[in-house]
Amino acid sequence: MEFKQRAVAFILALILAVGASSCNSAQNNGNRKDGTATPPKPGRWVAQYRNPASLNYTGVNLSVFFYSGISVVSQNVVFVCGDTPHPKGGNERVAVIVRTTDGGQSWTDTPIEVPGMLIPTLNSVHFINQDVGWAVGVDSGQDGIIIKTTDGGASWAATRLSQKQIPISVFFVDADSGWIGGSTELRGEEESIGGPSAIMATTDGGNTWTPQYNVPHSILRVTFVDKTRGWVSGTKGVIYNTTDGGRSWDKQRSEIELGDGAIDLTADGAKQFAIRGLQFVDKDHGFAAAYATEQQAGRMLVTSNGGATWHRQWMVSGAGVRDVFFVTPNEGWALSDQGPYVNHTIDGGKSWLSEPKIFEQDVALARVAGSDADHVWAVGGGAIFFRVKE
Repeated sequence: MEFKQRAVAFILALILAVGASSCNSAQNNGNRKDGTATPPKPGRWVAQYRNPASLNYTGVNLSVFFYSGISVVSQNVVFVCGDTPHPKGGNERVAVIVRTTDGGQSWTDTPIEVPGMLIPTLNSVHFINQDVGWAVGVDSGQDGIIIKTTDGGASWAATRLSQKQIPISVFFVDADSGWIGGSTELRGEEESIGGPSAIMATTDGGNTWTPQYNVPHSILRVTFVDKTRGWVSGTKGVIYNTTDGGRSWDKQRSEIELGDGAIDLTADGAKQFAIRGLQFVDKDHGFAAAYATEQQAGRMLVTSNGGATWHRQWMVSGAGVRDVFFVTPNEGWALSDQGPYVNHTIDGGKSWLSEPKIFEQDVALARVAGSDADHVWAVGGGAIFFRVKE
């Protein structure tokens, strides 16, 4: 499979717009002291793991080694999914799962090989404990697949999904109940995202999947806080919420969605935001990361009432916001697609401090997650990064 096809199979929405010029101005950072927040300890992001083959790629685009999903089980146990050049050479890609059980001191890199199926890429991974987990992606024919392990990633079983969409995000609340969000092409636009999709659900651990709710958008992120309360987000700035385990879904007002009627070219809706980062630290406090597809712009949205109302907490010009991760309603990190930084806040996103990525190239990062403020990882092009304090 050619690298171009891999880009379509991967999140499709992740355009690797890495800014060679850089970016304190684009991120509008600055640690504002309001008398209530303790000044944060400076941090930096180091490459904790690199595929050994990437050491031979010095001077070229290291994003050909791309990690698109992360699931942090604990301070010690972390799983990462993605795809890398095939060890046999050529333009073929191979899906990989990388895992650590000692907090990143050592990592095991496992190419995914399933009899009778070629899997070139994985888009999302989710574990409910150190043994049981799932990942979603596509096979060589661009059909959606889900793989499952019950032995901590030592072995995997794969199933093709019947729904004609590329699975982008997977989330389970227990060993039985899980959901998948996916993407389809816009009509007449190959290699695009934003077409209609279905929220898929399982109640038997992923053996069978059924469409639970159809939406006129592509779904890029799924998250739940318990078995009944969950949210999904996607293209055109949409966020949906369920309080009954997905039997019904309600559209929440994100303030950046494309409204009905005539298009206001000056409004955020015209920028065609895609929300690909979504996290709730509890049933009330949530965060969403969005990037515009019609121009270079980003938004971070916050809610303190479960999404009944969202507001734009951080508005970025010249860069999209790709993902967010918060350990409390106040402290968190955000990834943007410009500049060699990860952004850190201790006041819920009102102000930000730039933390440098220490790497030989300015690679794009896709996901950020952790178990607590001292154990946070970010993944994307080139490496698995870990935050260390100065």
